[in-house]
Formats: sequence, structure tokens, C-alpha cells
Amino acid sequence: MPFSLIFALALGSPPDTPPPAVTGLTHQLSSPNKITRSRAARELGKLEHQAAAAVPDLVRTLADADPFVSRDAAEALGKIGPAAVPALRDALHSGEPRVRIRALQALSKICPKDHATVVTLTRMLKEDPDANVRRWSALTLDRIGLTGRGVIANLTAALADEDRTVRYSAAIALSRYGAEAKETAARLAPLATSELVGLRGVSTDVLRTITETFGKK
Repeated sequence: MPFSLIFALALGSPPDTPPPAVTGLTHQLSSPNKITRSRAARELGKLEHQAAAAVPDLVRTLADADPFVSRDAAEALGKIGPAAVPALRDALHSGEPRVRIRALQALSKICPKDHATVVTLTRMLKEDPDANVRRWSALTLDRIGLTGRGVIANLTAALADEDRTVRYSAAIALSRYGAEAKETAARLAPLATSELVGLRGVSTDVLRTITETFGKK
């Protein structure tokens, strides 16, 4: 008998069985009491990667009718980390903008760098019909900090977004990339190259210039 199985049996639970606390807290996510649901999500977050088995239920909780419960679920998923990324990426396809935003908030804490997630984020920045989702896509890409895969091109294109908060968030994200962003932006966006030079420091004066360049919505 393999040593790992012997060790698991000695502890009284089969391999891959989540800790009893995780099972109980996961069940509480379905409680009719919003305070109980919120507390369960927070407690699962404290367990971090040990609560990986609760990821599917936490992702479903992103759609909770109570905004505080959905917020706590997003924070818990962010603390669980990489194990939550595939389910969060699936949640980005939700028909509800508030669920997509919560998933983005969790991903912004995890900062995944896998190809599938980054490509999905760049697509959302360009195509999502909800301005708040596009803004969070830009902010999440900023946290991840990767170039390539269309990141800079889509952030630069977002400088011409119809929503001012999206333009603002894209400008902040581009400040991470320096010369590469400047060169790409000169080709793809109406913001002048000379203005992008100053974005590296993201000063108040530069951000004011960006706002004035695109006007107020």
C-alpha cells in the first residue's frame, strides 16, 4: 500500500478529502441567512489554498443577491489563489455584469499569468458591453503586468473608449510599460506620444491632461 494512502488513512480521511471545516463552511454558503453566508466566505478565505474544494461554491456565490456576500466570496477566491483561476475565468462569461466584475476583482488579487486568462481579459477590455467590466479588465491587466498577447494594443485602444473611467484605468495600466506602450500608442490611439512619456509617473498633471484630451463624459 502506498505510503501516502497509509498516512491518509491514519488521519482518518481518504486522499484529497477537504478538511471538515471546509465542508461545513461550504454548506453554509447556501444558508438563507446572509450573515451566515458572508461569514462562511470570509472563513474560507482565511483557509487560503486549503479551501480549494470550495471554489465552485464560492464562484456561484459571486452571484449572491447580497453585495456584501458576493464581495466576501470574491475576496475569498482571491486568497485561495491559482486553484480558483479556471473557475473564475469561466465566470467571466456570465451574463451578469456584476458577476463578471466580482470575478475580475478576485483575479486582480491572484494576478494569473496564464495565456488563456490574459487573452480573455484583453478581449473583455475591447468587447464587453459594460463599462465597469471594461474598467476592471484594465485594472486587472495592470495588476498582472504582462506585455504581449495583445495587452498593450488593447490597453492603448481603450484610451479612446467612450467611457472616461475606462480611459483613465487604461492610462494607469499603460504607465507600467514605458517605451513599448509609447510606441504602440502612437500608432493606435489619439493620445499624443509626448503625453504618454509622462505616464510612467502617473502624476496628477498627466492624468488631468488625459481627461482634458478626451473630454468629459
